[in-house]
Amino acid sequence: MKKVILTAFLFLILLGCKGGTSKAPAVDLQSPFIGGTNGLQLSFQDLRKEVFDAGSDPFDIVVRLENKGETLVPKDKVRVKISGINPVEFSKSEADLTRNPSDDVIENRKTPQGNTITGPPAFAEFLGLNHKNIIAGASIPYTIKAEACYLYRTKALSKLCFRENLLTPESGGICEINADKPVHNSGAPVQIANLKESTRSKDRIGFTFDVRNAGSGNVFERSKNCDRSVRQNEDKVYVTVNTGMSGLTCTGLDTSGTSAEGYVTLYSGFKTISCTQPVSTNTDFEQIVNIEASYDYEQSIQTQITVKTSGEQ
Repeated sequence: MKKVILTAFLFLILLGCKGGTSKAPAVDLQSPFIGGTNGLQLSFQDLRKEVFDAGSDPFDIVVRLENKGETLVPKDKVRVKISGINPVEFSKSEADLTRNPSDDVIENRKTPQGNTITGPPAFAEFLGLNHKNIIAGASIPYTIKAEACYLYRTKALSKLCFRENLLTPESGGICEINADKPVHNSGAPVQIANLKESTRSKDRIGFTFDVRNAGSGNVFERSKNCDRSVRQNEDKVYVTVNTGMSGLTCTGLDTSGTSAEGYVTLYSGFKTISCTQPVSTNTDFEQIVNIEASYDYEQSIQTQITVKTSGEQ
């Protein structure tokens, strides 16, 4: 009888040793974002398509700004410019045709319950344009172009896999190191995509991801007002990567604590960044990685108006 009890006791000890590797629970990552690849959406509000000449018919150009993404744009961080016409010919100066909206452009938000709260539109108003000269002939068409430059930000998150043995992890673990990882992005024209994790050594994992211009506009260095006169301003994105773990390094970025950050240049609309994260662990776990991108974004719309003769000589 004693031998039976002793045998059972030893069996339980061996069973406990076999399952002795500590395993943290897998991270169930649900997207906290609405998503999408839009920032601001522009449209002309109630624009009159036909006006008269000879200074007899003042009209307004109102640009409607709707935030289709998830970043608040303060009114002093968005500039709308009207082009396509000679300002003097329409009784305005060049300065008159560049304005900020009257209100902040509020972002869309996702509530903890999963509902979406849509922000109200804002408006940039160009009032009292008036074609002061008498035209030759019955009518002349003009192209009206509205350009918006605004500061925007993308937030993205994914999760990385860490195993007690990085080189030869046991089968049946909570996660796989060498795999493509889902990425959740906030609604914004620049997106983080194609995140891949791999083992670099016995105490390091690596991951790569793309920074992409997924919108229809142009990217510029943040807070530069989309200035094309300086070539270095174009295609610049400020990227911050944070794993919450010390020792993180990323190509082209400066390391600071648990994060790496700096400017990258997009070529043909994207840039691939490679990161390395050292780790020393006796357990399996998943770790959230946060990635942010900030930039100026420029987009435009255009339409036509027709100036018609008023019959004055």
